[in-house]
Amino acid sequence: MARTRGLLALGAALLVSSSGAVAAQPAHAVNERSANLVTYYHWGQEDNFSAVTHLDHSAARGGGYQWIRTYEAWVHMDPVDVNRQRPLILFYNSARGDYISTATDDGIASALSAGYVRKGVQGYVWKDRQPGTVPLHQYWNQEREDNFAAASPEGIASAQSADYRWIRVEGYVRPGTAL
Repeated sequence: MARTRGLLALGAALLVSSSGAVAAQPAHAVNERSANLVTYYHWGQEDNFSAVTHLDHSAARGGGYQWIRTYEAWVHMDPVDVNRQRPLILFYNSARGDYISTATDDGIASALSAGYVRKGVQGYVWKDRQPGTVPLHQYWNQEREDNFAAASPEGIASAQSADYRWIRVEGYVRPGTAL
């Protein structure tokens, strides 16, 4: 009987301590659902497309885009800290045949003023550099009328070698490596 009470007390103590440990987690450890920002390219339209959601991937494949790079970056699917993150929004311009993924007020204003239509939120990026993050760069190629979001060394090198001009940092993301 005493042993049973002792085991029950130990079990209750473990339950209390484990529930306290969960409650004590830092905000960045809660809701860490992430997805790859994947780069697609349409050779005929000379358009880069950064896909994150299932709808993005369906649009890319259905639109004749070819997969280029899986691990461009990792973005949060849900906001972890609404005061320090902002949504990464996908826009499309049918006249140009161009997609843009942007998170800044300047990027959104530029997309809307150039006739782009909002397609949806792709995920969430950090406003400022956080430990373990890298910048998500926005590039533009005037000749192709193409926007290109890049965070990986390969993506950045690709943009620069194809004469894309650096525009801004959209936010900060985890590097595009396999988890």
